Amino acid sequence: MNFCGIICEFNPFHNGHKYIIDQAKEKTGLEIICLMSGNFVQRGTAAIESKYERAKKAVLCGATAVLELPTIYACSNAENFAFGSVKILNALGVTHLAFGIENTSLETLQKIAKLKFENSERFQTAFKNEIQNGINYNTSLKRSIAKNIDDKNIIEILNKPNNILAIEYLTAILKLGSKIKPVAIERCDNGFYSEENYNEFLSATSIRNKLYNNENIDKYIPKNAKITDFFSKNHINSLNMLQIYKIRQTSPIILNKLYDYSEGIEYRVEYCVKNYDTFDNMKSAIVTSRYREPRVNKLLLYPLLNITKKVIEISKKSKPAVKLLAINKNKKGLLRIYNKNKISIIVTNKDYENLSKTQIEIINVDLNASDIYQTIINKESNIDKKTGTLFI
Repeated sequence: MNFCGIICEFNPFHNGHKYIIDQAKEKTGLEIICLMSGNFVQRGTAAIESKYERAKKAVLCGATAVLELPTIYACSNAENFAFGSVKILNALGVTHLAFGIENTSLETLQKIAKLKFENSERFQTAFKNEIQNGINYNTSLKRSIAKNIDDKNIIEILNKPNNILAIEYLTAILKLGSKIKPVAIERCDNGFYSEENYNEFLSATSIRNKLYNNENIDKYIPKNAKITDFFSKNHINSLNMLQIYKIRQTSPIILNKLYDYSEGIEYRVEYCVKNYDTFDNMKSAIVTSRYREPRVNKLLLYPLLNITKKVIEISKKSKPAVKLLAINKNKKGLLRIYNKNKISIIVTNKDYENLSKTQIEIINVDLNASDIYQTIINKESNIDKKTGTLFI
């Protein structure tokens, strides 16, 4: 399948996202397949718009099709997020992968990815020493890479979120022995968390904050991607209350079966959820130098979404199954050309019936996540089977 893939969240879809689609088209001459997080995203909370809204806008703004990245990957750490995504695109047979980078070169990022992939003894020793000293994973990784690559700017490069994801994509390509060609696109705003705009570009983080504060964002959103309804602060509070309730009903023994629960963190979570009066206070009490806030956000979401160690292990061996959220109606012929032996694509309800037992376990997490999201925003349930694929 001669297409360029983009792994994304589009949370929400903005001018920078249209830019990367346009740049990917220009650099490769190919049409774009987006693999997009569903209703819950990597920072451990709900997407600001539903997956169908974001998928529709991506197609209206130039993507050929948008597939849903399974929730077990979408809400995971950078390594698992990237590996699951690249595994799916590789199974689809896409030939290129476009991604954003910040103030560095593709060659430098490939050098770092090669170091990670080869897992040299020197690198492993440096990494283990950092971890044993109580340093969190991300900081340990940065320091061990810096000790193995002679570049005075290496820490600055590794402090950029887009660069971290790019390294993980490149590492996943190496692990899978994939022939996917990387296409690096320089980020066009002032950075992942920046509150300052650069012309018509502003980070998704800042746009979300403006939405919460009822500020105008029209300048930063394509005309055919306007936001009319979104996951508000009240919705966030409702989600947080559901999370608290679920954790209070879950024993530490069961928490330990969930993904990324280790080192007895389940007992800390249990204590804090029972002894602090608000979600934010509870979360702050769980956070440590080893368990930073982004990781804790996800730990507090996994019980509600039921993302277990078992389902993560199953996913490593299972043939990927993904839902097609939206496609350009003039390109629906693409649905006939992918290799059905390597990946299952869900378009209609009948496609759910053809999934294997292991694929169903993974897809059930997505269905559950959709129902939780729909319940919070007071919309109809079972939306995935009622809506099907959007032909735009």
